[in-house]
Amino acid sequence: MKYNINKELLKIAKQKAPSNIKLYPLISFAMKYMFKCKSDDAVNVIQYEIAGYMDAKLKTYVIEPRGCMEDLPCVVFYHGGGFLLRASGAHYQIAKWYAERTKCKVVYVDYRLAPKYSFPIPVEDCYCAYQWTIKNASKLGIDKNRIVIGGDSAGGNLAASVTLMLHERKEQLPNGVMLIYPVTDRRMETESMKRYTDTPIWNAKLSKMMWNAYLNDVSVVDVKYASPIEAERLSFFPRTYMEVAEFDCLHDEGIDFSDRLRQEGVVVELYEEKGTCHGFETALKSTILINAMERRINWLKEILCK
Repeated sequence: MKYNINKELLKIAKQKAPSNIKLYPLISFAMKYMFKCKSDDAVNVIQYEIAGYMDAKLKTYVIEPRGCMEDLPCVVFYHGGGFLLRASGAHYQIAKWYAERTKCKVVYVDYRLAPKYSFPIPVEDCYCAYQWTIKNASKLGIDKNRIVIGGDSAGGNLAASVTLMLHERKEQLPNGVMLIYPVTDRRMETESMKRYTDTPIWNAKLSKMMWNAYLNDVSVVDVKYASPIEAERLSFFPRTYMEVAEFDCLHDEGIDFSDRLRQEGVVVELYEEKGTCHGFETALKSTILINAMERRINWLKEILCK
């Protein structure tokens, strides 16, 4: 089926993630060498090794704007990739923009990936990274009372799920949650999931493969930490920013999650990006992303910089 994709996205609209699960570890291995999170003229990047779930060693980066000496607010950011792929160059650039333009620090963790490391390992790794940030805030030059948690796609799932964990484990919640076309529902019953089986970048068939790899076809305890929309209550969520892509199998579950939050009294800003497909963030020079980044930065400043 043909979709009315914005002309600025036509190059990326020719791409589609592979349907063979065995290829993902090989692609991730290549991405490890293709994309690096490095310092540049605008930001400084410091690499740490932290303890993840079950004391595994995780590479974690702190990205900070140059020239800032005082403690800064923080965005704890989880990258997308279907729980299967490492961060891309676009992920690193967007994280740098958050740091530079919001005047905050960004904590960025290389959580472990499916299919080798299935649920709950990735989300527990991300929980550990958030806890590490809070516990080491003074050493890192972070104001632990001004923190936003966020991510795109699978990273959005991890951000929402970590927020659930923090609440249920009686830990400090973030001041805000930023979700960019997030994965929120393992049941795959929405209309957009039924409709968009051949969309660019990502589609419903690939989502089924992703869920099989992430949940590993086993009975899942605490399924809400994989499928956050199935949580009994969401009223404890802080202010939330949500973006969904128009031609995306994940479109409706992002809308549904926003509706749940609003019904339970959470303040939500929701934006539907018309003419877009999943992964439109990779078009770094597009007007669509430029405008979206301006909105996101304004929202972050409102949450973090008051």
